[in-house]
Amino acid sequence: MEVKEVGKGNIEKQLEYYEKLPYTVIVEQWDDGKGPYWVAKIAELPRCLIHADTPDQAIKEILEVKMDWIKSNLERGLPIPEPRPRNYSGQIRLRILPSLHKLLTYRAETEGISLNQYMATALATSVGITKKTTHLRKARRHTLTKV
Repeated sequence: MEVKEVGKGNIEKQLEYYEKLPYTVIVEQWDDGKGPYWVAKIAELPRCLIHADTPDQAIKEILEVKMDWIKSNLERGLPIPEPRPRNYSGQIRLRILPSLHKLLTYRAETEGISLNQYMATALATSVGITKKTTHLRKARRHTLTKV
């Protein structure tokens, strides 16, 4: 991640520059036991986050908070991280314990698929990407539109 050092020059011009950069907005639903709410944060800006009642409200508010965060850092002469370049090749290098490697290999062999395919499926399942989940989401959406 590139971090740009800034002086206290023309803050408005610098704000325009940072406003146009493609920062990563992350929106997640949280529940602290008092009911669900939405948390939005800017991945590249430390501690730049808010919470709101709806995802749309969270996105709207985080964009305002982002600019306040950047302005505050500009005024204090603090560094402002810029967005990371996003290039996804579909390949990652992963170091794991030999015992986990062995277990994953055995499971893949049991399923009759390659270790690569087994690990890709396991990762997809862990983040909620499965045919079953997609089917349930469609059914849930369909049910909600009928109500």
